[in-house]
This record gives sequence, structure tokens and C-alpha cells, in this order.
Amino acid sequence: MRILYSIFLIVLGLTGYASAGAEPDYKEGVDEALPNGSSIQSLQSFQQVAATARTRGVPILVVFCSFWCEHCDVLEQQVLKPMMLQDKYRERIMLKKLEVDSESTITGFDGRQYRSDEIGKMYNVDLYPTMVFFDANGREVSQRIVGMNLVVEHVVEKLDNAIDKAVQALN
Repeated sequence: MRILYSIFLIVLGLTGYASAGAEPDYKEGVDEALPNGSSIQSLQSFQQVAATARTRGVPILVVFCSFWCEHCDVLEQQVLKPMMLQDKYRERIMLKKLEVDSESTITGFDGRQYRSDEIGKMYNVDLYPTMVFFDANGREVSQRIVGMNLVVEHVVEKLDNAIDKAVQALN
């Protein structure tokens, strides 16, 4: 019976998806950091992002993740991308991701070059995903969000509260 119910739900879901069209209806004029079908931009330089954040007067949200982390993918696809399609979020934060197991080199807030895994260790990140809010000087300005509850609404609520605290800390 469970198998039949599962098959029914899958078929129902596919039918709804097909009738809605194969491509999601993304808002026109979305931030260039999120073109249709792409992912959140990877962090290349804390200094560069900090300069932009300082000019805009917004906090920086860095999502520390790993290529093998399924929860990181769920967070990006079901929470962060849809969130950043909304003006109320794009105007209040800068969002970047940092894959700690990539072999990339990142410029730190201090201008020095670090491997991505060194950045993870520097900020004591050992669980994924971990979301850290920084001001333009590299100080944490809100409580970290570590891990991901499978209930997307809870993650969005936590993010909303953390964004509010980060924005208040800058003012």
C-alpha cells in the first residue's frame, strides 16, 4: 500500500510540474548573481565582497558547504535561491557560498590568500551547511545557523531572524 501511495504522489507531482511548465517562472531582472538556472556565486575574495557590502551598508552571508553535502544542495535550491529572487532579501544582504573542500584560493578580509579549507578552519566550521553573517570588517554580526532542519519553513524563519539581527548590528 505504501508503494502505491508513493507512486501516486510521484505521478501527481510530475503531472503538476509538467502542467506548470518545465522551467520555473523566475522574476525578470533578477540579480546578476542568480541568472536563471545557476547557483549562488562562490566566494572569491572577502575583501572585494566587503567593499561592496560597506558601500551598500549590508551584511555578508557566507554559506560554508561541501560538494558532497546533500543538505547544502537542498538549502541552496529550496531556500537560498528562491529567497534571493525576492527584493526584500537581495536589498538586505550579500550572499556567497564557500565550498571548503574545493581547491580554490580565497582572499581573506586581511588581504592574504588562503585555501578554502583554511578559511573553514579559521572560522571553526566543521558541519555543513554553516551560515555565517559578517560585517564589512569581518566580524560576525548574527548567530550562526549550523546544519539544516529538513523543514524548509524552519530554515527560512531562522534565516529571517538572523538577517534581521545582522542588519540591526550594522545600524
